[in-house]
Amino acid sequence: MAKVGIVTDTVSCLPPEKVEEYGIELVTPYMYMDGKEYRDRVDLTPDEFWRMYPDMEEFSTAAPSLAEFTKIFEELSKTTDTIACTFVSKALSATYENALQAKQKFVKENPGIKIEIVDSRIAAGAQGFIVLEMAKAAKAGKNLEQVITVANETIPRVKYVTALESLKRLIKIGRAPKTAYMGELFQVKPIIGAVNNTGMVENMGRARGKDKAMQKLIELTESHLDTDKPAKFFVHYTNSIEEGEKLKQMVESKFNISELYFTPFSPIMSGAVGPSISIAFYS
Repeated sequence: MAKVGIVTDTVSCLPPEKVEEYGIELVTPYMYMDGKEYRDRVDLTPDEFWRMYPDMEEFSTAAPSLAEFTKIFEELSKTTDTIACTFVSKALSATYENALQAKQKFVKENPGIKIEIVDSRIAAGAQGFIVLEMAKAAKAGKNLEQVITVANETIPRVKYVTALESLKRLIKIGRAPKTAYMGELFQVKPIIGAVNNTGMVENMGRARGKDKAMQKLIELTESHLDTDKPAKFFVHYTNSIEEGEKLKQMVESKFNISELYFTPFSPIMSGAVGPSISIAFYS
């Protein structure tokens, strides 16, 4: 059994088998679709979300509650006295702050428990890589300080790039990069990402049509990767697994891969960005 409990959120888009293998605890953000509340990946699967998407008019999100963090801390404290957490970038969500408040209250009431929370400064599979490295270290018997060191060493190295159908969803929830707004005017595929470790969504350019957008993702990935070394990848898809498969094949044919995970965006991610395809990577 790992010495350190690992906690993250569903925005990490981790493969379920990896969550189970490493005993990772997931907190679930909330989303509101046309006034109805859903817990990400609990009340809605990705497929169920996309069946509802064409009729969706209003969408918003909320961070997991303090009570949810407390419940997980309580459960983990039955088997360990050290817990390491990382969540979606605190610049994009209140999840980090809610977790911090829950931690402060919990350790005050349970002084024998140590909890550390690290800002991933990123999202999606790039965040997932940080979680996996933390979980691997914990499973290998590393202590809390060592697990946090692994997280801090991984955070600057993970990156992701995403091609969107449109910026409308990101603009509506206030998460679009300001310099990307012009893409809407030209009816092109906006390319966003996180490659500079800022914690924010960054404008990465644009491309006309899906094929050129996929090629642009490959080019961007190559430009931000040490191609002399084996690299790890997530390929994410939303409403079209076929597009995801095509992008996955492009990644496989282009790069030296040590690990590759193919997962859908969680419903809350899909609601935020709309139809899209993504690559998360690091070497």
